[in-house]
Amino acid sequence: MAELTSAAINDLPDSAFAYIEPGGTKDPSGKTTPRSKRHFPVHDEAHARNALARAPQSPFGKQAMPKIMSAARKFGIKVSGSQRALFGDDMPQGTFPERRFTRFPPELRQENGGPKHIVGYAACFGKLSRKLGGFVEQVNHTAFNTSRGDNWPDVVCRYNHKDDLLLGTTVARTLSLSVDDTGLSYDVEPPQSRADILEYVHRGDVRHSSFAFRVYPGGDEWGVSEFNYPMRTLLDVQLIDVAPVLDPAYPDSSAAARALNGAVESLASWVQAEPEEVRSRLDEGRAMTFFKRTDGGPPKPEQRAPVKTLLTGAQAMLALQANMEDPYADEE
Repeated sequence: MAELTSAAINDLPDSAFAYIEPGGTKDPSGKTTPRSKRHFPVHDEAHARNALARAPQSPFGKQAMPKIMSAARKFGIKVSGSQRALFGDDMPQGTFPERRFTRFPPELRQENGGPKHIVGYAACFGKLSRKLGGFVEQVNHTAFNTSRGDNWPDVVCRYNHKDDLLLGTTVARTLSLSVDDTGLSYDVEPPQSRADILEYVHRGDVRHSSFAFRVYPGGDEWGVSEFNYPMRTLLDVQLIDVAPVLDPAYPDSSAAARALNGAVESLASWVQAEPEEVRSRLDEGRAMTFFKRTDGGPPKPEQRAPVKTLLTGAQAMLALQANMEDPYADEE
């Protein structure tokens, strides 16, 4: 692949760079001037590799690493421990777990008179979510690669995500997880004391499954869906638990707000804005202003290139949701 000249790199939009140094101005096309304030082009594999190699020696490396790592995952580039160390930790500590739900009902399975198992899909790839506090979301097929590569460490299965309703664990091998073209599937053998939950699933009372997660640094990316709405794509997450659930909602509004913190911090880093400003715009339904002007004027400083590729199934789901009552309206 031919290397871009300096002039060609200067012609790239701001969205092609991992970090824009504060203090510049915008030209009529929306590009930052002087161009020297734009650091780490990550628009293709070669430049993403170069950015990974240069970031540890740069004063802007720590600020740029979330987008550099997002680009690395996009292009299938392996990230070393020393490069991850720019974050101080591989994971943002203390982040309240986020939860997502599927509409695939769990099922009971029993083979040759053996113990009964609950099986289901905790996550589905490429399916657009409902509106999640000002944005929509989809799970990329790479989202669980790190957890799977580590042999699903300390993942548990709990009914309704409740600690006192434990169904199985990967450590005890009473819970198994796998990934296929559809999504993340689980198979759990509940203890005899949880026969009531087996009955709930058998009768069809429990109609949803869920997974709880935290996002690794650089493990998500932001863009705009074909329906002109902010869209987050989960690329690499730490899987915490899976669950058959009766009620696809957080137990209270404060839990929902804490769970949204991860998305707020991620979007704030992505658009280089203050978290308070991001949360305010999400709450007011104005998050699209981070991606483009709505009045037809010149691009705003925080403009990013839209993500235009969505699966047909996601389009159909969103169109269906627009014409039906949303059962998840109180989830967050």
